[in-house]
Amino acid sequence: MYLIYEFDEWIDVPPTAITEGASLDEVVKSLLRERVEGYGDPELGIFIALIDARVIGDGVFLPYDPDIYLPVRYRVLSYKPEPLEVVKGKVKDAKEYGLYVTLGPLDGFVYRDQIMDEKVEYDPGNVGFRGVDSKRMIRVGDLVRARITQIGKGGPKIFRIGMTMRQPYLGKEEWIKEEASKSGQ
Repeated sequence: MYLIYEFDEWIDVPPTAITEGASLDEVVKSLLRERVEGYGDPELGIFIALIDARVIGDGVFLPYDPDIYLPVRYRVLSYKPEPLEVVKGKVKDAKEYGLYVTLGPLDGFVYRDQIMDEKVEYDPGNVGFRGVDSKRMIRVGDLVRARITQIGKGGPKIFRIGMTMRQPYLGKEEWIKEEASKSGQ
């Protein structure tokens, strides 16, 4: 789920960040982009982009510190995966044990038993999986729809996302269209 958060906090601005002709709002936006974009928090999600930022009061100087501290209000766009959420993504990699799917700022994982409603075989030549009965193929670069089944929070990646494609209207985009046409939708 995509969310927008608004924060009020004090930002330290080093003198080297202030350039001639740039407003304080522009300087603050530049500093905040470097600091917050890509930041991950288990409760707030991954901050994808700084939407806007503005100085909301007078700055202060601290003794023996060359930085100016400014009160700033800013908004960020965040992606926070939710259990049972249906997501779209692109197959990034295929290994013998499953698929890695890019979900924008994060990657999810589909274990090989969760790819199709049938047994699958890994095809290293095509870097993907083939259904044993249907011969359907899924490989790197394919667009897929999956349901989030597990979210592990913590650790160096912040989120570990487990997914399934074994439910109706999930899987490779072509399969979903075939399924919809068979059911008359």
